[in-house]
Amino acid sequence: MASTVLMAGLFHETHTFLAQSTTLADFEAGILAEGPAMLDQARGNGSPMDGALEVAERCGWEVVPSIQMSAMPGGMVTDEAVARFETRFFADLEAHLARIDAIFLILHGAMVSEGQDDVEGAILTRIADMLRAAGRDIPVVGVLDLHANVSRAMIDNSTLLVAYRENPHSDARDTAVRAAELLADLLVTPRDVRQVHRPTRHVLPPTGVGSAANPMRAVLDRAREIEAEDPDIIGINVMAGYSYADIPDCGFSLNAATTGDPDRARAHLDELADLLEAHLADGYPTEARLEDVLARIDDLGPGEGPVLLVEAADNIGGGSPGDATDILGPLLATGRKGIVAAINDPEAVQACIRAGLGAEVSLSIGGKTDDQHGAPVPVTGRVRHLSDGVFDLENPKSHLASMRGTRIGMGPSAVIVTPQAEILLTTHKTAPMDLGHLHSQGIRPEEAELVIVKAAVSHKAAYDPIARASFNVDSAGLCTSNLTRLPYRKLRGKQIALDGTLAG
Repeated sequence: MASTVLMAGLFHETHTFLAQSTTLADFEAGILAEGPAMLDQARGNGSPMDGALEVAERCGWEVVPSIQMSAMPGGMVTDEAVARFETRFFADLEAHLARIDAIFLILHGAMVSEGQDDVEGAILTRIADMLRAAGRDIPVVGVLDLHANVSRAMIDNSTLLVAYRENPHSDARDTAVRAAELLADLLVTPRDVRQVHRPTRHVLPPTGVGSAANPMRAVLDRAREIEAEDPDIIGINVMAGYSYADIPDCGFSLNAATTGDPDRARAHLDELADLLEAHLADGYPTEARLEDVLARIDDLGPGEGPVLLVEAADNIGGGSPGDATDILGPLLATGRKGIVAAINDPEAVQACIRAGLGAEVSLSIGGKTDDQHGAPVPVTGRVRHLSDGVFDLENPKSHLASMRGTRIGMGPSAVIVTPQAEILLTTHKTAPMDLGHLHSQGIRPEEAELVIVKAAVSHKAAYDPIARASFNVDSAGLCTSNLTRLPYRKLRGKQIALDGTLAG
């Protein structure tokens, strides 16, 4: 007899230091689909939900589609947006409670709302309470982003949480497939699964948790070895955490699912925590001032490919506004040429549209969201390209697919060309995780001298192969890698710098 599975998704990485809220409109601009439309939207789009549906169809599940919501990383989520998810999802759960065999959720794990520090934990707790009250004991399986800030409530109120293992997140869809296959096994052969959780005292910046480098690589590799050595271990999640959420559960954590002795699983996690400590220095990479980076670039001599100026402090994939100018402004002032940059600036886009294709425009771009990301920069150039901003990912396993699927909308967009630079202006901030971001607008970063990349790690799969060098530049912005600059209030007693500096 086919299993009946209630499926839903709620995905947001919340930067609590940003002044701007993430509203219901932001989810509507991303993904907000309900009922059968949720299935239509997800099938074939390369997202985690698409992966889960592939398994559902293969296993012959009857899927009860509820609601899927996803917005780009940003500020605190409004209670209205959370209520939109909860109203639909819990109505569906109540309506189908007696007949469903499992619940499958696509989550992020670092979502914070106006009224709740641990949105996912609160939702999972409410699900568990409803199941308990109805006398239902069914699996609740969730997919998590590697940057989840995992709480005890999330662990205690789910059957199995399965997290990405790569950063950039090239395995997001594959992770959902793996999670759904584990659920399929539980539906065929029910087992007593226990999850154990091991928080740590460490909060690492996004620049320090790429999966190709330590400490993540060392810990991930050992986790895979433990899974192979211990037949009771279903899976181990190595959670980098998301450092821009000022909540008690912020930070690096480890969790494991086992059908055996939980104490043995805890011992495994303790070993992994010790491995993290051994490689901790690699988790706090240094960044250089722009003038020092430019001197190092001059010493490189000529070569093939652009040099990347990585602007992690305006990491769009980490929630920042994408309009920081602390690198672009000073770089233009040096007189250097061959620059490629992207700035999120709806006002400037509209000015370009009004002027028309081929027109000469004088604009003040960027630095308009707040006073944390630099000031507007004056530029004069020609409008070379206008578009609706829609493009398809060149790499269907791009980090961006984990958030939005393979078709991306930047909103109305414009490219202006000056004697020094090609600058893409967008209406909706778009993380530089795929070369289609620029190629679709007629920009060839491969042919540039210098490319400003507003990311921390998520750009690497796309940009590192074309670059001859890459430098992380210290600049203004609320996605700074220097976490001691952030005014933590709730995150007390956790280490936020290599020198032992504690938050709070």
